[in-house]
Amino acid sequence: MSSIVLTADTLLGTPTIGSVEFDGKAFYNTAQGTQRGIIPGAQFFRLESNLAGANVATVQSVFGVSVTLSTSTIYGFQYLYVFSKSAGTTAHAFSLLFGGSATINNILYGIAKDQDSALPGGGNSAIFATNVATATQVDGNASVATATQIQFGQGTVSINGGGTFTPQYILSVAPGGAYSTVAGSYFLIYPIGSAGLINVGTWA
Repeated sequence: MSSIVLTADTLLGTPTIGSVEFDGKAFYNTAQGTQRGIIPGAQFFRLESNLAGANVATVQSVFGVSVTLSTSTIYGFQYLYVFSKSAGTTAHAFSLLFGGSATINNILYGIAKDQDSALPGGGNSAIFATNVATATQVDGNASVATATQIQFGQGTVSINGGGTFTPQYILSVAPGGAYSTVAGSYFLIYPIGSAGLINVGTWA
């Protein structure tokens, strides 16, 4: 099996058309002029079958797994979570968060959310943003037995100390029936560059 291995080095002072570069954090290429761009080397996870949660009011993992991120690196990420339950009518709030051993300089991500009885769903959507990795409420006072939570988000996170990064959710009270993360739900995350100001391309 053949492969191309690039040695980490300082980026070219002036980007050169056709060049591919690696600075130890991310890959870049220049397709036109001096328009250097990031090549997203995404770590990706997708559920192939439903993952059952628990009827509890404590933190739960969206996928049952974590991703390992590196020190002093900014990442871009995107996700689609769909959660479904078919029992329990105790009113509860639904919140998203991130856990794990990685320490964070800062985070900002937008969330588009909806709730319906089943898929295909829609019609009750809202869009908002958060700059904390701790619990952010995305739905409140859900009290129907059959419910589907739809969450789409994307943003960036600046990692201080490397370690695990875990997509999570938490319910304010046990609703009487557990949610499952629905098959096809996914998360992707990719390095953009070293922690600090990121300016890739011809921004001026």
